[in-house]
Amino acid sequence: MTVKIKHIEWRDGRPRFKPGPGLREKGHRPQDLKHPNGRWFTQGEAVDWSNDFVKRLTAAKEKSAPVVMPAVPMMARKKAPAVYPISRLMEDWLGSPRVLTKSKDTIRDYKQKARVIETHDPDLWASEVLALDQTICFGLYEDLWSNRGLATARSTLVVLGMAIKWGMRSGRLKGMNINPARDLDMQQPDPRARFLTKEEFDCMIETAEGKDFRRIDLADMLFCGVWTSQRQGDRLNLKLSAFRGSRFVIQQRKTGAIVNPPVAEPYKQRLDAAAERRKAKGVISPYAHLNEGTWEQWNAYTYRNLFGEVRAAAAKKLPSLKTVMEKDLRATGVTWMALAGNTLPQICAVSGHSLQGAHTILKHYLALHPEMATTAIGNLVTWYEGGGNTDLAI
Repeated sequence: MTVKIKHIEWRDGRPRFKPGPGLREKGHRPQDLKHPNGRWFTQGEAVDWSNDFVKRLTAAKEKSAPVVMPAVPMMARKKAPAVYPISRLMEDWLGSPRVLTKSKDTIRDYKQKARVIETHDPDLWASEVLALDQTICFGLYEDLWSNRGLATARSTLVVLGMAIKWGMRSGRLKGMNINPARDLDMQQPDPRARFLTKEEFDCMIETAEGKDFRRIDLADMLFCGVWTSQRQGDRLNLKLSAFRGSRFVIQQRKTGAIVNPPVAEPYKQRLDAAAERRKAKGVISPYAHLNEGTWEQWNAYTYRNLFGEVRAAAAKKLPSLKTVMEKDLRATGVTWMALAGNTLPQICAVSGHSLQGAHTILKHYLALHPEMATTAIGNLVTWYEGGGNTDLAI
């Protein structure tokens, strides 16, 4: 959120000195607050400049003297077009095999981060890549942090750093020996630690299937999320051919990981019931889950909107659901498997997480969960009373 600063207005996240009528009569004119290298003032720098200006106004008034303006870099003269601007670097990188071999979701994310730079600072977007240094990149990071949040700031600079690294290795940035978007000591956003309790999950199911929605197809997708622990994109594109006997196999689009776990019985019952509804309608489709409002494959936009509507309705009955996001379904599956006593390798065999990824989730979700401690002590007592052996095998 952009704060209000005296004598300063914000345009698309950029600060500009805006004198009032009295100051304009004394000759003051509006001016952009930018550094000589073209970088806009951060929110903190704008506050410092404003405070300095107010002090100078007060001092000038007491002495009945004209105010001496703080140093405000004037807008640079129009420069010749950059030989190899950031815009061209990002275009070349996004069209390289290094990026095109990634998943569609990853490519979409990279493009979105490139647009953040383009829309947030068009001047920087058009500037020469070789003119970048850590000061400019750190200023962009702090500016994005102030105006768009830490997560966006960090991820955008990471993507910029990846593009610059590619440019250096591909020979497009000869003369650049140090990646200016690296080693910026960026802060790590607080991890999202949220999974659904059984009460919350049941409330979502009941709301989806209740009289206000009657969307058993959405409830099926909720079951799919928890009982497969797969990403939303993989679930929306899940095909009937993935089910082979009592198991299903998925090659995850984002990472390429292949999982082949059994179909959980609660989920299987949902699949069987959906097959009967589909048969009764005479619908033939290769997809495991359909939007039964249209009897076509789920559209991601439609699915997310309906999920949001059901969550809002469910939150009226159970307020804690206000903080639930669709992606929490996958984390819920991982967490429930851990609460059931499964090991990290067992969980990863279902969800497709790396061991490090699953450990990161569980470190935040389960560290203070009382049921984990109860299970641990129960297992210890069972081992002890069963004559547990503490001898070393030598």
